[in-house]
Amino acid sequence: MSDKKKLMKNKYKAVIIGAGRIAAGFDTPKSKAVLTHAHAYTLHSSVDLAGICDTDHEKTRAKAKKWSIRAFDNLAEMCIHVKPDIISVCTPDETHFEVLKTILKYSPKLVICEKPVTINIDHTKKIIGLYKRERIPLLVNYSRRFDTTVQNFKAKIESGEYGKVLGATGIYTKGILHNGSHMIDLVQYLFGEINAKINALYSQSDYLPTDKTVSAFLQFKNCPQFFLMGSDERSYSIFELDILFAKKRIRFLESGFYVSEQNLFSDPLYSGYTVLDKPIIRTTNLSTALSCLVENAVEHLETGAPLLCDGADAYKTQVVCSKILKKL
Repeated sequence: MSDKKKLMKNKYKAVIIGAGRIAAGFDTPKSKAVLTHAHAYTLHSSVDLAGICDTDHEKTRAKAKKWSIRAFDNLAEMCIHVKPDIISVCTPDETHFEVLKTILKYSPKLVICEKPVTINIDHTKKIIGLYKRERIPLLVNYSRRFDTTVQNFKAKIESGEYGKVLGATGIYTKGILHNGSHMIDLVQYLFGEINAKINALYSQSDYLPTDKTVSAFLQFKNCPQFFLMGSDERSYSIFELDILFAKKRIRFLESGFYVSEQNLFSDPLYSGYTVLDKPIIRTTNLSTALSCLVENAVEHLETGAPLLCDGADAYKTQVVCSKILKKL
């Protein structure tokens, strides 16, 4: 047992608001991958998953049965009965603002929110302020920050192991806020905050009319050229990041569940040319990122460990998304 786990002496009651896919639908208690809040909570020895609620009561009961937890008809009933320490918000994006405000009545010790915090930048700023005032930590699930493969990759970038960043391309679908914000957050996490340069190049509606999928050109502190390409969710889903370094090419493939690495070598056919070798493809730890998210929440409550993605981080990401939309 790790020293961190030895420090975790308390038992925390957790509940989930929303009974959709990320809440409790993508996997099962027997799944190897941890793809839901429900699964991550049930696997953690310091957490007791005590309930779930959704406006769709039939869905609530089905998910409650699946995870052997109690179903509640609404948030108020669940919070009054359980008095949860940790609350996960897994409702549709447009409901987050009201749900997050309502949660404040019940004074949990920590709240985990699916991204984006809200769909309105001013509402997000207000929520962050309210939670700060009430001293309730807000942890936001930009999932790739909780992948230990990505964390180690960031450390190697900062150490200079790969050389300078020459440029990068990110491909996504399903709305600049809903899924594009995952890409923006990942790139800011890896390359530092955005510089002033933003050009919106193209947009389409493949998700919601209020959340367009936008292609854009951006510059980050340690990435001189980043091309954001929005594809069409109606054809298929895609999330990939391709980074060209001076010494390597790294690609995160299949939503980030795999990483491809290409080293340099001298071209045997064309003398004087340096080219990329065949890719070496490995799995990442994205399939257990939600477990790391819950671990981070518990460690924060137990030891004051920093949150890996708090409200302020999420706000910075949403600011960039808002700036891109304003360039249309």
